[in-house]
Amino acid sequence: MGGHPYFYFTKYQPDINLALQQLRQQEFEAGRYDPAMNMHDPAWYMFMFKFPPTEDSVAPGAKHPSIEAACDDSTEDGTGSILDIEKISDSIRQSASYGLSSDEVIEVFNTDKPTRETIEALIDEKDVGSWSEEMREVWEQWYVLLESIGRGECRHIILYDRDEPSDIFFVGYSWD
Repeated sequence: MGGHPYFYFTKYQPDINLALQQLRQQEFEAGRYDPAMNMHDPAWYMFMFKFPPTEDSVAPGAKHPSIEAACDDSTEDGTGSILDIEKISDSIRQSASYGLSSDEVIEVFNTDKPTRETIEALIDEKDVGSWSEEMREVWEQWYVLLESIGRGECRHIILYDRDEPSDIFFVGYSWD
């Protein structure tokens, strides 16, 4: 079937690993992971889920006593969610999130301070026909970035609002 992309926003904090762990806990408690989604009535699967999660997203609640138990109970395809990402890494590796370098951020976004609005537009692909030439170039580089992410891998990007860090964006691919 192939890996599926997932996207998450979380509020910025300087400790990126703490932000990741809090996001994992939030999504675990919401039950937005396989196999919890499979236990929902009607059954859902993470590959069907519309990312990023919102307040209106399906949330069947945790079905396991811990994140580790949920991961152990998942198939070899993983949980299909951020739960599969255990830590922040200083290199690209499976089960970890790697932060884009300043040069990579500029290459993709044509700025060193991308915004949440830009990411949301790229995810949604709404009104692509009315985008500026610069935004279309960003969109092309965005897809280069997505294609560089392997199964079970994740990248994170610091987002800005008025030159101040505001969010951390996590983008990854499920194991299958």
